[in-house]
Amino acid sequence: MTLVREAESVDGAGARPVRRRARFRHRSRGEAASFYLLIGVPFLVLFLVTFVPLVVALWTSLLDWNLADPAGAVFVGLENFTALAGDPAFWHALLLTAYQVSATVALQFALGMPIALLLARRFRGVKVLRSLYIIPMMTTPVVVGLMWRMLLGTDSGLVNYALSLVGIGPVDWLGDAGTAMPAVIGADLWLSTPFVVIILLAGLQSIPQEVYEAASVDGAGGLRVFLHITLPLLKPMIFLALLFRVMDAIRRFDTIYTMTGGGPGNATETLDLHAYFAAFRDLEIGKGAAMAMVMLLIIMVFSGFLLARVRADDRADG
Repeated sequence: MTLVREAESVDGAGARPVRRRARFRHRSRGEAASFYLLIGVPFLVLFLVTFVPLVVALWTSLLDWNLADPAGAVFVGLENFTALAGDPAFWHALLLTAYQVSATVALQFALGMPIALLLARRFRGVKVLRSLYIIPMMTTPVVVGLMWRMLLGTDSGLVNYALSLVGIGPVDWLGDAGTAMPAVIGADLWLSTPFVVIILLAGLQSIPQEVYEAASVDGAGGLRVFLHITLPLLKPMIFLALLFRVMDAIRRFDTIYTMTGGGPGNATETLDLHAYFAAFRDLEIGKGAAMAMVMLLIIMVFSGFLLARVRADDRADG
């Protein structure tokens, strides 16, 4: 339905009246139905694939449920969570996850920042380098795990072959408890550092060049410019990359599973693998769901902390 309002006015010379029409369109019933259909269907799909499994997992974590007896589920409340508090294997997996996440994310930022600074410069071939550097991101984590398992093989791995050329004997990278987790971290560095680089590079390219020109006129050196100009202006992108990378590193399952399967022993059995084994190897589905809820709580707390820091910085800058 269209409502037309006509108004007459006189132009600047006062000679001829000018008709102006202001049209106000009311959304028809068909348009409204289309709007709610387009919004409602994706929302329903998102609800079904996120909220419903979350509620089911939360309910399962409150049950004493062994898959060997599917009909024998018993409601036990928070007993699964209290049992985790006294489980040494759970604390070992939690500490191992903290080590894996902190080392991976710290090294990714330590490598990603100088690479982003390099790729932010203008030189011949920089566009080709930017394109080549995102290749690891296009590889699925399972394939990355299998590829690195082959590279780090004791007898036929390319890494041990390269070491033999300089007189170093073969290293059992994935079969030794001291080198298995560093090998997993190295594979994750290759896989996910490009993501950090892309986020930081986008932040660097959004910084106005006039700021650097003014700093150059004032005689500021490269280190001072980086510490007092680049880092403060890059802080929102750093928080964004940190948020995504920590959440992804906590949930890292596929690469670790395909490389080591949690071994040797439990040297690489992080919390997500420990929950998987509890649910589908030991068939303690309630215990596995409780550990999944703990992981979700950790991610929510960390995400909330980072988002609060971002909002605080925005208010301080405003």
